[in-house]
Amino acid sequence: MMIPHKQSIIPYVDELTEAAEAIGAVNTVVVKKDDDDHGSVQEKKRVLVGDNTDWRGIFNPLQRRLGGSVASTTGSNDGTKNVALILGGGGTARATAYAATQLGLERVYYNRTPSKAEELAEAFGGNVVYSLDDDNSDDDDNTSPNLGRVLRSMNGRVTTVISTLPAAAEFELPSWVVEEPRRDSRTIVVFDVNYKPYHTKLLRQAEAAGFPV
Repeated sequence: MMIPHKQSIIPYVDELTEAAEAIGAVNTVVVKKDDDDHGSVQEKKRVLVGDNTDWRGIFNPLQRRLGGSVASTTGSNDGTKNVALILGGGGTARATAYAATQLGLERVYYNRTPSKAEELAEAFGGNVVYSLDDDNSDDDDNTSPNLGRVLRSMNGRVTTVISTLPAAAEFELPSWVVEEPRRDSRTIVVFDVNYKPYHTKLLRQAEAAGFPV
């Protein structure tokens, strides 16, 4: 069985919360009592409710960091959209996509295996990119969309980066993603789900750029 059994436990619970159903994984089981009336006899039935709190661990700190800029549009005249760049395509990426949705952020997904990113887009909405390049060409060929082209097509800008990639990947953002907000005196909130090592290569890059992590 797959550890930590977040999906294999689902058939054994009676109910799923909205979050657990959307994410497709359970990490918390809540036992509650429901009153069932049987004529003059009232019995309390034990109900197992499957919940998912992973997304809260992503949502809460991001909400604090983003503050009033949580909405997907900045309120500026050009209606620029705030975009969460979600890296990875596993179970944690599903919790991340759900959290980004609850924050009102547009979603752009990148994963080395594009089909995994496409599954996220199908489940939670958003766009898939096949590379993090910034292609300035006017070529309309979208068979392999890159990040720069997709952002321009949706009038979006990356305001949040959430990485669910393993620390061993030693991932760093392309230099243009880091330099673009700095030219506009903006920052990007960078969230890495890894806790070993405490500072991943991505977080070190973000801190060197002066971005909140």
